[in-house]
Amino acid sequence: RALGKELVKLYSKTILMDTQAVIVPTEKMRTMLRGYGVNQPIYVIPSAIDTARYQRSHLELRETIRAELGIHSDECVLIYVGRLAKEKNLDELFHFLKHCGPDQRLLVVGGGPDQPRLEQLAQELGIWEQLIFTGMIPPRQIQNYYQAGDIFVSASTSETQGLTYMEAMASALPLLCRADECLDGVIQNGVNGLVYHDEQEFLERLKHLKEDFAVRNQLGILARQSVEKRYSIPAFAAACLEV
Repeated sequence: RALGKELVKLYSKTILMDTQAVIVPTEKMRTMLRGYGVNQPIYVIPSAIDTARYQRSHLELRETIRAELGIHSDECVLIYVGRLAKEKNLDELFHFLKHCGPDQRLLVVGGGPDQPRLEQLAQELGIWEQLIFTGMIPPRQIQNYYQAGDIFVSASTSETQGLTYMEAMASALPLLCRADECLDGVIQNGVNGLVYHDEQEFLERLKHLKEDFAVRNQLGILARQSVEKRYSIPAFAAACLEV
């Protein structure tokens, strides 16, 4: 593992040393490359998403998917979208879920090598009935599943950008995510989403979002607006042309 990290540093520095400029998706990635010894100009331009795909305007589709998944129309559902791997820190969300009450549901969209262990953990924690595992979803259908959720959650601290955050925001979902460098400039805490640092903060902020639909709705609207402004394809193209 140690040798592999040194090889990545050397390879990155060697590949980039003959470039005139480097584009990275986050400040976290720029800091990482600087640590590798990359001295070229580095510009932060978040990768773009097709925001039109994620518009939350298909209420009929939302109800259809929720019915298929066994979710009642009046339930407030947390949704995680991504690979099921240890570095995504889903264990934390599962332990938090245990203290959210038996009526709180978590929709886990995605597959990965850690799924069998996570299913076993859910059984051990006594939260199996609160979880819905969809397994792997084809990329062309993923936007439909965002429609089924009410609050996007993530405990990951391993992202270099985290496109699922942007996809959730484009779907007008409020975000409740563990604070991390990759979210700097993405989530404005209390404006277009919420970040947390520990279990108490997570539970308090979740309670606030569940009880105040107006706040939840406003955060979702502002999340979508911020994505359109900064992470849309036209915004990405304009930023690249600037470089």
